[in-house]
Amino acid sequence: MSEDEASHGAARILFVGDVVGGIGRRTLLECLPILTERLSPTFVVVNGENSAGGLGITPKIADQMFAAGVDVITLGNHAYHHREIYPYLENNSRIIRPANYLRSQPGRGTCVVEKQGVRLGVVNLSGNLYLRAGRSAFTEVEVALGELGDADHVLVDMHAEATSEKVALGWHLDGRVTAVVGTHTMCRPPTPACCRREPLTSPTSG
Repeated sequence: MSEDEASHGAARILFVGDVVGGIGRRTLLECLPILTERLSPTFVVVNGENSAGGLGITPKIADQMFAAGVDVITLGNHAYHHREIYPYLENNSRIIRPANYLRSQPGRGTCVVEKQGVRLGVVNLSGNLYLRAGRSAFTEVEVALGELGDADHVLVDMHAEATSEKVALGWHLDGRVTAVVGTHTMCRPPTPACCRREPLTSPTSG
C-alpha cells in the first residue's frame, strides 16, 4: 500500500486463521514474508487458537508470531489450555481472547494497533451455540466496539462453531465495521457468503 493511501486512512489487512499445530506454524512463518512482499499489508492478524499442538497457544509461540511480523493474535475456546499463557494474556495487549468471556478471566477481548498513521481495532468474540462463553456475543460486541475509540478500521474475529452464527453477526455489524471473519470450523464453504456486495464478511476463514 502506498504512503498516499495510508495518509487517507486506507489499510490492507491480512488475516490468517486458524493456525493449527506445528505444520500450521511453519507454514505461517515460511509464507508470511512472501505474502508481505506480494500484498504489502498494513496489518497482519492471526488466529493462533490451535497453534500449540492443535490446542491453545504458548508464550513462546506467540513471541515467534510477533517476531515474524504479526500485529495481533486472536484466540478462541482453547485460549486457556496452557496455564503459562495466563500472565502473558494480562501483560501483552496485542494477544486477545474472546471479549464475551467473563471479565474475571485472564486477558482482554479488544486491542488497537497503529501503523503508518492508521489505527486498527480488533475484536475477538466466541460463539454461544455449541461453545461455552460467559455472555452473548451480540450484546458484548457493543461494549467491545465502544472500547476501540477512534479506530480507523475495525476487524472482528468471530470464533464460532455454527456458520449461521457468524453470518448473523456479519449482518448485525454490517456497515459498522470493516470486516467480520469467522474462525474455528477450519473449513470453507464451496461458495463464501457475504453480507455486502463487497467481500467484507466471510463466514469462515479457518
